[in-house]
Amino acid sequence: MTRIEQFGWRGAVEPGLGRVVSAHGDYYHLVCNEQLTGEILARKKKSAFRDATPPMTGDFVRFLHNKSGESLVLEVLPRFSHFERKDPGARRSSQTLAVNFDALFIMMSLNENFSLPRLERYLALAEDIGKAKAVVLLTKSDLASAAAIPTPAALSCRVLRVSSVTGEGMDAVREYVAPASTVALVGSSGVGKSTLLNFLAGEEIAATQEVQEWSGKGRHTTTSRELVMLPCGAMVLDTPGIREVGRIGEVELLQAKGESSHRWRNKS
Repeated sequence: MTRIEQFGWRGAVEPGLGRVVSAHGDYYHLVCNEQLTGEILARKKKSAFRDATPPMTGDFVRFLHNKSGESLVLEVLPRFSHFERKDPGARRSSQTLAVNFDALFIMMSLNENFSLPRLERYLALAEDIGKAKAVVLLTKSDLASAAAIPTPAALSCRVLRVSSVTGEGMDAVREYVAPASTVALVGSSGVGKSTLLNFLAGEEIAATQEVQEWSGKGRHTTTSRELVMLPCGAMVLDTPGIREVGRIGEVELLQAKGESSHRWRNKS
């Protein structure tokens, strides 16, 4: 298996294929077959993206490799899955939050953060995510009674009750964590996305902060999307905490608790 295939590519293997593991303005960190360890830094070719969707973390791209100079990203290859919401700033009709994942973990904690209407809104957005499965992770189950947890029949997809403290539900989570597969984590700040990432990695690679007891709000440290390779060969796409959830084409937005501050950068 080539390196680009290890990072989830399933088509014909050709020179100049890369996957974006992090994005910084017009520059992108790529993994590819041209460099068997670490990443290369490539710049977006502006003339190629005047009327095209720019790359984002998780995208597969075609690029022009330059060993002695600046590599250029030429195009974004078709996405097999995506998750998007209405743009809360109303600058555009939608905002893409995650791409090219095999499983979408919609995470909500069983404390003050829990909101069944908001969870239903997430699931409505996940109705058209492409070739991927949506899974609800109700985190911090050690903080809630069984009566507070909706039954799987009440929702439209699989629901897992999980706890990083007791280990409850983690075996079921690992069913979706397979070599060359990608899991995307979405949810409000403080629901345990970085905690889950650390648990799956077996080490602390993502910074976490405690939830404020008086408000139930998380002081999470994720502000940018990062594609992280786990020791098992699976990838996790961690996303910033979502404050608002809205369905594309609708005016209504539901306010989600949470706030974000700067976090970490993991370089595989």
